[in-house]
Amino acid sequence: MLFSATFATSISDFKQKWLPEAAVINQMKDSLTLRGISQFYAFVDESQKVHCLYALMKKLEINQCVIFCNSVNRVELLSRKISRLGFANCYYIHGQMNQKYRNQVFHNFREGKSRYMVCTDIFTRGIDVKSLNVVINFDFPRSSNTYLHRIGRSGRFGHLGLAVNFITNDDRQNMCKIETELNTEVLPIPAQIDSTLYK
Repeated sequence: MLFSATFATSISDFKQKWLPEAAVINQMKDSLTLRGISQFYAFVDESQKVHCLYALMKKLEINQCVIFCNSVNRVELLSRKISRLGFANCYYIHGQMNQKYRNQVFHNFREGKSRYMVCTDIFTRGIDVKSLNVVINFDFPRSSNTYLHRIGRSGRFGHLGLAVNFITNDDRQNMCKIETELNTEVLPIPAQIDSTLYK
């Protein structure tokens, strides 16, 4: 038997090579993984990202929020910046941290001791936090698989979720590719996001 939450190319190649006659049972219908998650993008220059993040955090009705960056250095810098902007107790987590410390940070976040967590993709799989209703891609992911896992942190347990993506000029082509691969549409962010979409 072979089980995989997502059927990435590497899994598909493995199955084809070693289990060519195996039956495939897919209990996920087309866009089920994205159901209940409203997806928006904000087109910004790199230098505007922190200002845009601040405006979002002030405007949205956030229970808990995960903010993804593409590097360890950016995770730590952004976490400190968010704390300096007045959002106290902003946690961060990445793969270069001691496992015991990562576990403690995650436990505290799950217990609701912080509303904000800045992280790398280490936080994309197998992480379920019931009250997490907003995901922000401060740095846009490089693949559709990563995108799917990131935004899938919200909208869990039958709840609705919100994903906001910061898109620079360099990200435009990648966003179009991901939309095509996932058969989804990421809409421009409206001036006001209806809170019933992610509450």
